[in-house]
Amino acid sequence: MIQQLDLGNKNLLAFRAEGEITVQDMKASQEVIKPELESDATFSLYIEMPATAGIAPAAIQERLRFILSNFGEVLQKVNRMALVTDKNWLQHLATGVFAVVPAIEQRSFAFEETEEARKWVAG
Repeated sequence: MIQQLDLGNKNLLAFRAEGEITVQDMKASQEVIKPELESDATFSLYIEMPATAGIAPAAIQERLRFILSNFGEVLQKVNRMALVTDKNWLQHLATGVFAVVPAIEQRSFAFEETEEARKWVAG
């Protein structure tokens, strides 16, 4: 399940992903992100990922398809991305993925650093 969070900042899209992540979850979150990519304003992304039961392979494919088909807009519109998780492998994966996209500032945080993450991403 992916749930949108309201962190009180209009330039920040925030989500919490937990449990089993499906293609439908990815599509629903993309419906929130797409209008932001089409707008004139830039924004940042905040994602909390506590323990997950798993991400369906088709869901990963869906997210990659969305990112690649909107890659130019993602590079122009997304300023920062903060990932909050206690899963070391997710932190390393995010760092590796965003190392190839240096236009977007990215940092990973542990859950005890949630407030720091929210301040940084809103920066």
